[in-house]
Amino acid sequence: MSGPMVPLRVRAHLATGIAQTSPWGIALDGLLASQLWEEHKASCRANGRPYTRALDRDDPPDLDLPLARCQPDGAPWHWAATCAWPENPGRLDVHTWTGRVDARELEQVATALPLTVSGRQGRYRARRMPLLVTPCTSVIWHAVGDVDRITELLDDVVSIGKKRATGEGHVLRWEVTPAPDLDATTAGHLHPDGTLGRTVPDSCHQVASPTGDGGRGRAGIRPPYMHPDRQHQLRLPALLGS
Repeated sequence: MSGPMVPLRVRAHLATGIAQTSPWGIALDGLLASQLWEEHKASCRANGRPYTRALDRDDPPDLDLPLARCQPDGAPWHWAATCAWPENPGRLDVHTWTGRVDARELEQVATALPLTVSGRQGRYRARRMPLLVTPCTSVIWHAVGDVDRITELLDDVVSIGKKRATGEGHVLRWEVTPAPDLDATTAGHLHPDGTLGRTVPDSCHQVASPTGDGGRGRAGIRPPYMHPDRQHQLRLPALLGS
C-alpha cells in the first residue's frame, strides 16, 4: 500500500553517464513497473505458478505503482512522472559494441550446419554497432508519488539504460526527496527546464503549458509502453539535446 503522494525529485547518481537509444530519457513509471514485474515473476517462480508476459496479454494489467495518476477528461490516463533528464551533460559520446556468432556453440545447439557460416553476410554475420552515450554525473526525474516506496523499489536498481551488462549506466546511488517547490502539475509533466517531460494527451499539454516539446506522434501513454493497447496519438517529450 502506498503512502502519501507528494511532488518529488528522483536523482540517479551515475558513474560515467547513460546510454539511450530513444530521443527522450527513461520513463520513471516504466522503471518502477519493471521492478514490480520482476517481483511478480519471482513470486510466480517460487510458488510454481506460470505467468504471462505483459506484452503477450490482450489487456495488460496496470500495476499498483507508488505514483499518482493524472486522469484528464476524455483522454487516457497516465502516471504523474517524467522521463529522465541528464544534468549538466557533456558532449555526446559514441561507443561501439560488437557481436559475432560462436561457431562452436552453433555446433552444440544445431542438428545440422552448412559447410561455412559467413561472418560477412546473412543473419549470422558479425556486427559492429554504434552506441550513443550521454556523459553526465546524474539524471533527474520529477514525479508525484510515495517517497519511501519509490526509494525501496529503486534501491535494487544498479544500472539503467542500454548495454547495462557491459558497464553502461552504472548507478552509484539513488536520491529520492520531496520537492515542495513544485506543484503537482509541474512535477507530473515537466522537466526541470520547463519543457514537456513525458508523453501526454492534448488536454494535459494545455494545462501544463510546457516551454517546448517533441511534437506530436504515436507513442505509449503508460507501461507497458510498447503494447498496442497503450499506443495513442500524443504530445511527445522534449528531445534530448533540444
